Amino acid sequence: MVIVSAGAMVVEIVAVRMLAPLVGMTVFSWTAVIATVLAGLSVGHWIGGMVADRERPELPRRLFQMLAATAALSVTPVVLVEPAYAAAEAAGLGWMPATVAVAGVCFALPSLLAGAVTPVLTAAAVAEAPARTGAVIGRMFALGAGGAILGTALAGFVLLQWVGSIGSLVVVAVAEALTAALYLRGLRRPVAGVLVVAAVLAGSGLPLLAAPYCRVESRYYCLDEVDTAAWAGFPSRGMFMDGWIQSVEPRDGSGRLAIEAHAFLDAWARHTHAPDSAWSAFFIGGGGYSLPMRWVGRWPAVQATVAEIDPAVTVFARDIGFLRPSERIRIRDDDARAVLRRDPARYDLVFSDAFSGHTMPAHLVTAEFHRLVRDRLEPDGVYAINAYDWARDPQFLAALVRTLGEVFPHVVVWNSGSGPMRPRGRAPYIVLASPAPIDPAPVTEPGGDRRTWTAVGALPGVANAVVLTDDYAPVDRLTLR
Repeated sequence: MVIVSAGAMVVEIVAVRMLAPLVGMTVFSWTAVIATVLAGLSVGHWIGGMVADRERPELPRRLFQMLAATAALSVTPVVLVEPAYAAAEAAGLGWMPATVAVAGVCFALPSLLAGAVTPVLTAAAVAEAPARTGAVIGRMFALGAGGAILGTALAGFVLLQWVGSIGSLVVVAVAEALTAALYLRGLRRPVAGVLVVAAVLAGSGLPLLAAPYCRVESRYYCLDEVDTAAWAGFPSRGMFMDGWIQSVEPRDGSGRLAIEAHAFLDAWARHTHAPDSAWSAFFIGGGGYSLPMRWVGRWPAVQATVAEIDPAVTVFARDIGFLRPSERIRIRDDDARAVLRRDPARYDLVFSDAFSGHTMPAHLVTAEFHRLVRDRLEPDGVYAINAYDWARDPQFLAALVRTLGEVFPHVVVWNSGSGPMRPRGRAPYIVLASPAPIDPAPVTEPGGDRRTWTAVGALPGVANAVVLTDDYAPVDRLTLR
C-alpha cells in the first residue's frame, strides 16, 4: 500500500514538472494534473472494488498483474508527453483543453491502475483477519496516506533534485515491479511471472537511454541552453526556462538584444543616464543576467541587485557563460517580494522580468506589491514590467495597467509592433510606472535592428479591468485564453 500510494504521488508531481516546458507551471496545469490523477484513482478504486468482490480467490494473481501493469505504464509519459501535446496543438485545441488532454492521455491510466490496487490489497488484508475488519481497513487507509506523504516528500525533496523527471518515473516503476514480485506465489506458473517482472525492470531502464528531458531540473524550472538563431534572427544562443526563452546572447559579439523588454530598457537607459552617472537597478528575476552584465560594463558607477528565487538559475547562467563575476552585481537567492520587504534600499529602476512559464507570478503583479516597489523607488525612479499578452484584447495588460494606476500617478505602455511574437498572437509589451512624469517620446534602439518603441495610446478595457490584489489576482485566467 505504501509503495503504490507513494508512486501515485511521485507520478502526480512529475507530471506537472514534465508539462512545465510545454505549458508552464500554472494554476491551470496543476489543476489539470491533480484532477486527472484523482479521477484515475477514483475510477481505479471503483474497478478494484469490483475485482476484489468477484475474484477473491485470485487476489494474489490480480495484484501481481495490476502492479506489473502499473509499473510498466509509469514510464510511458516519457515518450507520450511531447507527441500528445503536439497532436493537441495540431488539432487546434486551446491552451487549457490541450493541457487537460495531455494530462489525461499520459497520466490517467497509471493513476487508474494504482487506484485499483488499493481495494484489492484491502480485501486481501481483510481476508487474512476477518474478525478485525475495522482495524484492518483503518490501517490500510493510514498506510495509504503515509505512502502519499512519503511520495510527495521524495518527489519534491529528493527524486526531482537528484535523478530528474525520467529517473523519478523509473524509480517508481522499479519499486512497483519489485512489489509485484511478492505476489508471484499466487501464480500457477511463477516462471512466467518472473519473466514479466524482469521485462518490466528492463523496460523501466529504457527511458534512461533517451535524451535528458532538460539539461538541469531545479526546484522550480526545467533549464536548458538552446540555439535561438531562427527565433532571434541572428546567430545566438538562449536560456530556456519552462517553455520560455528567458535570455538571448549573440554569438557574433555584437551585443544585440533579441528580447523586446531587454532591448527597450537598454535603449531607454542609454537615453536616460549619462555615461558617467551613478544609478542603481533592482531586477526581479535573474534569468540569463543579460541586462545586469551589460549595464555594469557600460556604466562604471552603476549598482545592480538581482532577486532570483532559484539559485540553480544563477549557477546555470554562470556555467553557460551568460553571467560573469562582478562586484557590482549583488545576487539574492530569494523571492523579490521578500527581498524588497526586508531591504530598505532605494533604486532608480526596478525591473520585473519574472515569469512562471507563460504567465507571471500572481503575487508580483498585485497592488500590494506595487506599493512595496513604489516605496523602494527614488522620487523620480521608474518601475518597468516585461509583459506578454494577446495582441487583441490584452485583458491581463489592461488589469496590470489599472492596478498600477491605483499606485502610481504615471503609467505608460510601450510596444514596437515588431519583434518575436508569442504563438497564437501574443505580443510583447513594456510597462513603465513612476511617481514622476514619464517622457512618452519614441525610444529607438542604437545600431543593430534599430527597433523603435512608441507609447501606446488609450489602452482599451482599462476602465473596466479587474484590480489585481493579493486576495484576487486571476493572472492565469487573463493570460491563458
